[in-house]
Amino acid sequence: MIRLSAKKRPESARMLVLKQNSIAETFQLHCHDFHEFFLVTKGRALHLVNESYQIVSRGSLVFVRPDDAHCYDYYKSQDFTFYNSGLPQSDYERLCQFYGEEAVKALDTLPLSKHVILTDAQTHRLEEPMEQLLTMKDDKSRIMLYRRLSAEAMYYFLTADNRDSETRPPDWLLHVLDEMAKPENFVQGLDRLIQIANYSQEYINREFRRHLGTTPTHYINELRLRYAHELLSQTDLPIVEICGMCGFHNLSHFYTCFSEYFDTSPAKLRRTLTAAKREETNAD
Repeated sequence: MIRLSAKKRPESARMLVLKQNSIAETFQLHCHDFHEFFLVTKGRALHLVNESYQIVSRGSLVFVRPDDAHCYDYYKSQDFTFYNSGLPQSDYERLCQFYGEEAVKALDTLPLSKHVILTDAQTHRLEEPMEQLLTMKDDKSRIMLYRRLSAEAMYYFLTADNRDSETRPPDWLLHVLDEMAKPENFVQGLDRLIQIANYSQEYINREFRRHLGTTPTHYINELRLRYAHELLSQTDLPIVEICGMCGFHNLSHFYTCFSEYFDTSPAKLRRTLTAAKREETNAD
């Protein structure tokens, strides 16, 4: 197992935020000699930690302790984007002084990394400075921004209910996720999910928000969009036909959802892929 170590270098140089856009970009199973935290901003994945796991999705904020053995894996072929930050020891000690050493160090006693599910507004409040830290050059401004970011993240860790980091999704919910990953189910939408779960919609909504940080409708739309991306990439089917096959009944709505999720339109994606295949063919 890899053990990552904080290098002794100027404090400003160590306050880096790393943005990773795929599980393929992450380390294999590893641990550290420092604390770190990460924020998921898109998609869904498994955070494998201490021989257990956490399902993380947009809004998941996770505090990883020294000696936590962890890595990331795909959840039902879904990928994710997240920001990761190694917490310098001097800033960890500063947080202990500010919030109280007993409260902060209690996070080290939990069986799993602390997992907090933020609201969209809270997620954006952390995402914005993390993005800024990727390109900031002025060391003084960078340090000040990072300290504000780490202080706010620690606030969320300390004020959230500890139960969220210690419990897995219930078996019925895992069964629902397994079944809804199948195209024949997710194209039928929310009614099919409720039928499989056999619980009230209000209860299902509450449990999805608690364990996955999203709503059933948003979850279904993600599955449909990823399936659409797969069909656009691997087949020559007309876009309007793919729209219907994925459970969308309005082409304009499909275009809007797809563009918001993938930052490109279905037609532009197909043109890009076609051009790439043509270049590969010519190169051969």
